[in-house]
Amino acid sequence: MHLSVPNRSLGPRGRRGCLAAIGGTTLAVALGATLLGAWPVMPFAGLEVLLLWIAFRSIQRHDGDYERLEIGAAGEVRLEARDARCETRFVAQRPWARVVMKERGRRCTLGLAYAGRTVPLGRMLSDDGRRELATQLRGWLRVAAE
Repeated sequence: MHLSVPNRSLGPRGRRGCLAAIGGTTLAVALGATLLGAWPVMPFAGLEVLLLWIAFRSIQRHDGDYERLEIGAAGEVRLEARDARCETRFVAQRPWARVVMKERGRRCTLGLAYAGRTVPLGRMLSDDGRRELATQLRGWLRVAAE
């Protein structure tokens, strides 16, 4: 079994604290500038805090992302993945499933192919991590380089 989840060094509570600290500092400095007569600073500070909030919201949407690949004893290959709110489930029969590996220079992408359909594999891994996953899967599935 292979399981990938995003590497999050800052959890939801930490993100809220970070946003409060950065936003509070930015707005405090802008308020000071406004009191000194530089009022045009305040809208830009507000925009900065809003954009930071949007970026943190985007990260939060991906907190539950995962990718799970299981190769069952009955010859079934299952791939389950979640990206934001989009869930993918892909089931293939082991004898006909194959891993498609494309390398372009240092870049590497993987896909799981079966019955004319290919779904991405190893999206949360680095290029070296995808190469390592392809090596691990060689004993279980055919790996075809394109």
